[in-house]
Amino acid sequence: MRAVLIVVLLGLNWLDSDTSFELPSRAVKKIDKTLLAYFPEKTINKKALSLSNVQEKQLSFKLNNNKFYQLWDNSELKGYMYIANAKSKFDTFDYMVLFKPDLSIMTAKVLLYREDYGGEITSKRWLKQFDNKSNGEEMGLGNDIQVISGATISCRAITAGIKNLSKNIQELKSKGFLN
Repeated sequence: MRAVLIVVLLGLNWLDSDTSFELPSRAVKKIDKTLLAYFPEKTINKKALSLSNVQEKQLSFKLNNNKFYQLWDNSELKGYMYIANAKSKFDTFDYMVLFKPDLSIMTAKVLLYREDYGGEITSKRWLKQFDNKSNGEEMGLGNDIQVISGATISCRAITAGIKNLSKNIQELKSKGFLN
């Protein structure tokens, strides 16, 4: 019990002063739990990607520095993490995507879903469809990614978000902004 409590207390502080957005504590707990599941027995340190104005102008998209992290274990790069939100029918939902160092998707997870309907997109089984995909390839909704009846808007939103993110992370790498 004591070890669990320490993890929870440490987790609440991992989104430190370099963030300009707030996540509810239960979303932060899900992030911590996911990182622990994918990096057991590792001390994962996050480093927010920060670009200068000149560097940002070289990109074809706007990067929100405080939602994109490089994940390190000592001096070894373990991957990347992006935290985003998307619009559902009436509200928004928060999700995260973990990338391997080769920029393929390790996992996607919905952190907080605020609607009464469409919560099926939070299922591990549905989100597994994104695993190991990269560069936005094989992410066509209705072809590669199944649509869920009753959650069509949320399916479209998260699929488009992950597809764009997957392409954008490739651009960051090609421009030399990622390790």
